[in-house]
Amino acid sequence: MNHVNKKQYQHEKDFFSVLSMPVLTQGIQHQVDDHWLTAFRKNAIIPSAATYEGNQRLGFYYQWLWQQLIEHHPNYELVGEELQLQEGKRTLGAIDFLVYNKIEAQLEHWEVAIKFYLAHQHRWLGPNSADNLDNKIRKMVEHQLEMANHPAYQAQYAADLGQPVCQRLIVQGRLFEHFRREETGSDLPINSAVQSGHWCFQSQVTGNQLRALTKREWLTPPAFSSAHQTLLPEEITVPTQGIDENQQIWFIVPDHWPLHNRDRHLAKQ
Repeated sequence: MNHVNKKQYQHEKDFFSVLSMPVLTQGIQHQVDDHWLTAFRKNAIIPSAATYEGNQRLGFYYQWLWQQLIEHHPNYELVGEELQLQEGKRTLGAIDFLVYNKIEAQLEHWEVAIKFYLAHQHRWLGPNSADNLDNKIRKMVEHQLEMANHPAYQAQYAADLGQPVCQRLIVQGRLFEHFRREETGSDLPINSAVQSGHWCFQSQVTGNQLRALTKREWLTPPAFSSAHQTLLPEEITVPTQGIDENQQIWFIVPDHWPLHNRDRHLAKQ
């Protein structure tokens, strides 16, 4: 298999991951549920020759996967993506997708995110511990999904693209429980079908042979036998995902985690 075919094969696996991955939470305003995802998947078309050449950060790649799925879906039409809103010289943010729903005959505003959180001291913290699930959901609902109602949208885009009448929140990923159940997440309503894993501090790793996952592999983890880099807990300096011989996904974090000043640089990766 040549390099291009390998990339297309990986893209195909990642498309299937996006189509089958449960959302993290449930009962949140504007949030799609797994029934919606099932209906979307039923008629979805996997692009056969799509290759990604953009920013290599996982969030950008994940958004591209959704963009491709929308563009090729018979029930939807992509009207706009990554629409930057300006107010004077200030950037307010960007709208991920404007999507025309052909079945409902309506324009919709979609915001998507792929996230990974660890249960710690009654919160769901990201590997960059300045990030947490409650704040992320709140920001997406109260700020990002409200941008199409902002006067800046009316001035810049409404005349040409229309006014959305429906908002959709799509947040997928994986939640990690402490391997000894010594920590808990927040009271946010978690989807019982969510993909899960274990986490521990580097000094708590005992006996498990682990292989490291690259950030791109967080979306579709390979089998243990296909992951080639051995994960050595004593050498970890930033939170790192790995897989063990039982195909269990782990987050191994440095013993100093979650001190913010030690892991801020993660946000730049």
